[in-house]
Amino acid sequence: MKRNGSGYSQADNQVLSRNDAQRSAHDAPPNHSPGAEKIAQSITYMMQHLDQPLQVATLAATVNVSPSHFFALFKRRIGSAPMDYFTRLRMQRACRSLEQTSLSVKEIASELGYDDPFYFSRVFKSVNRMSPSDYRAAQRGMAGKTKEDGEVSNFSRAPKAASVTGRMQFA
Repeated sequence: MKRNGSGYSQADNQVLSRNDAQRSAHDAPPNHSPGAEKIAQSITYMMQHLDQPLQVATLAATVNVSPSHFFALFKRRIGSAPMDYFTRLRMQRACRSLEQTSLSVKEIASELGYDDPFYFSRVFKSVNRMSPSDYRAAQRGMAGKTKEDGEVSNFSRAPKAASVTGRMQFA
């Protein structure tokens, strides 16, 4: 076997190079892969269309992949189904509206594309474990308590996305 200056044979160097290439491809930052770019584009699309109902087929078409491939890619990257993620984004926006505006629950539901405010309330409660009106009251109560006592509350706010680069999880 022919050895080079590193003490490894040419065959050993080929194996090491191949392993390094595989490792670097595996360890590459997830946001630089084509799949990550497609997911980031679809999340941007979701954010721009919170006021409309969406379908997986529509999201898949925006990034030029089949619906089944998109669903699998999204679930692998984000950790939840695309429609579950979209619903959480809508409910996050609803929480912000409840905190920062005096709009009625019906108006907020309408702004988010829900024709039926009762259905909106059921979805909100399934995500946040309390009704929209209870959420607003709790937020206002906590805001008043924070101002009076000078303490920061531990009240769990709307789910927030952790990162677009890796698996997205909601806190």
